[in-house]
Amino acid sequence: MSLMWTSYGIIVPIILTIGIFGNVAILIVLSSPMFRGITYLYLSGLALAHIGVTLSWITITLRLGYGMSNNYPSAFYHAHLELVVLNAFSAASVFIMVCLIVDRYIFVFFPARIRTGSARKNVGSSILSSFIAGFMISCPLSVMRMVYTEQDGYDASFTLRENVSVTQNAMWRMYIWTMETIVRICPSILFIILNSLVIKRFLQLSVQNRQFHAASDKLRTNNAPDTSLLSRNRGYREEQHLAILTTTMILCFFVTTVPSSLTPMLYINHHPLDLNYQTFRVCSAIVELSNYAIYIFIYLVCSTEFRRELLRVLQGKCNENTGRDVDQPIGEIEDYSRHGTTVRLTPEHTKLNSPESPNKEAKAEENLSDATAFMLERQVIA
Repeated sequence: MSLMWTSYGIIVPIILTIGIFGNVAILIVLSSPMFRGITYLYLSGLALAHIGVTLSWITITLRLGYGMSNNYPSAFYHAHLELVVLNAFSAASVFIMVCLIVDRYIFVFFPARIRTGSARKNVGSSILSSFIAGFMISCPLSVMRMVYTEQDGYDASFTLRENVSVTQNAMWRMYIWTMETIVRICPSILFIILNSLVIKRFLQLSVQNRQFHAASDKLRTNNAPDTSLLSRNRGYREEQHLAILTTTMILCFFVTTVPSSLTPMLYINHHPLDLNYQTFRVCSAIVELSNYAIYIFIYLVCSTEFRRELLRVLQGKCNENTGRDVDQPIGEIEDYSRHGTTVRLTPEHTKLNSPESPNKEAKAEENLSDATAFMLERQVIA
């Protein structure tokens, strides 16, 4: 009882408070014009799924920490809906992460792919499909428990009991392992493979960038500015930050889900009142729950722009125009992640800064001819 009260009466409410306010802050900041790219849409959907997980944990915390209300609607929710809602949002967050990692892999290895105008609608459809798939795969959990009614005179008390006729069935164990494979094992393998390839690609680009700098430093004078595309392009720098951000998210996912996954393996034959089993189960649940509350700290550490925009929101300046950086030159590749598309300017556009541009020469000749005509006209009048 002391373990349950300390965990679900003190520790879990603190984590839930941080998780709810942190993910709401993430949603607000990512909705600003500064974060309008495809990647940030997935991150907004991920924050929405995390809000659903933390809100669904409130009823579990009240039941385990303070006891269940003695009424049938409350007992019915705890028995048939509580696990469905919790697992649905948790599975949706994993599916959204899968969509995010796949999208980033396509972006890094197929950068020439141009996003169409329906790209943002496709992202919204993917997020909605993730939530629908999460609820569909979690629906069988509604029969895992049953409400047991005890009549004491005119008073009735309601308790929850495991539906043994369902949970002891071989089909149920097959369903549990199938759900674990779809929600944990397969996404984990996909995270490792795709994110490792993305990180390897960025490391190769960094090595190429350093080699280019070493060669260009020998040819560039001391006062000449650095004009390499990677050093000027904000999109490349931001994609590096997003790679670090997603890698940190995946590491947190692994660290927080491993203890809960080891629970059925370490305690195959356990007694419900075994203190060691209860301690490990409660601690693993707290560690897994902390995964949905730690994201605000990951954003604050990995993204300078997120910190700046969050400070602006807290100061009530979220409606200010962010403007455009003056160091972004004409002709560079538009930031893919911010604008949701890759815009490569044509050679005619990129020559606008060049002194030998034919467009500039034609414009100068046109101005010269106009000035000559004006002078001739004044001489005739005189």
